Amino acid sequence: MLKTASGLTEKISQGDRLSFTDAFTSHYPGLCYYAEKLVHDHDESHSLVQQVFVDLWIKREKLIIEQSLKAYLYSAVRNNALDFLKHKAVETKYLRETQPLEASNDTNLIEEAELNSRINTAIEGLPRKCREIFLLCRFNDLQYNEIAIKLGISVKTVEMQMGIALKKLRIKLADLLNTNKLPSKFSKK
Repeated sequence: MLKTASGLTEKISQGDRLSFTDAFTSHYPGLCYYAEKLVHDHDESHSLVQQVFVDLWIKREKLIIEQSLKAYLYSAVRNNALDFLKHKAVETKYLRETQPLEASNDTNLIEEAELNSRINTAIEGLPRKCREIFLLCRFNDLQYNEIAIKLGISVKTVEMQMGIALKKLRIKLADLLNTNKLPSKFSKK
């Protein structure tokens, strides 16, 4: 039951629609003005206030209002407005983070896919041992001495194989190298 000193609130808690309409009519304009000052959005401020009145009517039998109805309504509008602003902040952050992804057009994505395909094909075309050493060095970030230990070969062999891999890849991907589209993994360390 709606517990308060106000007779209007008591009548609302008992389901008196006329009392509810009176409360709505007398408080709605001021609450909308207050909400608009908080959220800076005319339509949203009206929605927030309407939701407060909908909640008041739905929960009328269970609500405990210890202050005046007016104070309760202003407090409820403030809380709804703060929730709205928090949600809006999260939404804005999300949109800001995803916008560059959405802004990239299909042409850039297609070019990137073709570039990756050409690079992968060139790497796959390397001799087996050469390819293995190149991948360990450039994609697993292992040093030459770590690769030598891992594969049980000399550091000099790793250096020679890396030289061969880079030379072959530069030849196969020369057009990309000239346009600076080739990732840094294909330059000497």
